[in-house]
Amino acid sequence: MTLLVAPPSVSPPPTSPLQTTLKLEFLGRNQAYLDDQQIYLRRRFCEILVILALNPSGISSSKLCTELYGEWAEIQNQGLEIHRLSKLVPIASRPYRANLLLSADFINVQNHLMQGQLEQAVEAYTGELLPLSDAPAVSDLRECLHESVRRAVLGSVNISLLWLFCSRFPDELEVCEQLERALPKQD
Repeated sequence: MTLLVAPPSVSPPPTSPLQTTLKLEFLGRNQAYLDDQQIYLRRRFCEILVILALNPSGISSSKLCTELYGEWAEIQNQGLEIHRLSKLVPIASRPYRANLLLSADFINVQNHLMQGQLEQAVEAYTGELLPLSDAPAVSDLRECLHESVRRAVLGSVNISLLWLFCSRFPDELEVCEQLERALPKQD
């Protein structure tokens, strides 16, 4: 009887790209983790990853260009940017999409808001989405997300949520004034 044993030099099959996980922490910071290892990304890569996270089924080259550079931009170098980014993060093309398991703090906040979980949304909303980004898709999402959380906090009577939001965004005078009105009066 012969036993078949793989030679010791044979390595196990590579893990599927979909088993790879990418965690994006872009609210108030610029951090990304690929399989729990922090990776350092320049701003344009972060913007592309936000767009890919918002389009899990994929996005065409022309749509990606519009989301990155604006309506009047001609097809620019997003193909080159995607190529460079794909050396760090698995990305499929035609259409462009993240070819891995992806989680993102900004998506978590959106999901909490949609599910009526205001406390979790405010706790997860640690800052604005990539505040230095000028990519139209990121700017629009940043403003929409901030306004959604702000309105939800204003609509609540939860002093701790008002306090948390004011501590993170002290320039939000309307929220801070509501907190002041909600606090018990002292003699």
